[in-house]
Amino acid sequence: MAAAHRVLRYIKGSPGRGLFYPANTILKLKSFLGLDWGTCTETRKSVMGFCIFLGSSLISWRSKKQATVSKSSSEAKYRALAMTAFELQWLNMLLQDLHVTTTDPAVVFCDSKSAIAIAENHVFHERTKHIEIDCHVVRERVARGLIKLLSVSTLN
Repeated sequence: MAAAHRVLRYIKGSPGRGLFYPANTILKLKSFLGLDWGTCTETRKSVMGFCIFLGSSLISWRSKKQATVSKSSSEAKYRALAMTAFELQWLNMLLQDLHVTTTDPAVVFCDSKSAIAIAENHVFHERTKHIEIDCHVVRERVARGLIKLLSVSTLN
């Protein structure tokens, strides 16, 4: 209840600011994923973030320090990809409960070609053994057609 009151106080205190949700939008989930590898100077944990859109409207976002230290940026990115896949699956189930149908898989824009390659390669390599569970999470959602991974450049 305290969190709900806090949200209401924020909305009341910031008129004219907000998120726009148009009525005539295509109901397709898409997300953008970003990561700063080893950015915490004390723990060297990575900070990941994602934002998820339904059509052109922002509906979910998160920025969080990862729970473990990653040996490579690909490992950190893959862990962030798994977290994004979980959020997209939850949103898909929520939309189904609200009787909103989405026929296309959710698109995940990721700037790591190596993380996408790991997700699409069905053979485990020794260097991905330590992220095996995250590999299964993402691969399963790709195979079921819940998400589609696309590469996006971080350059202008």
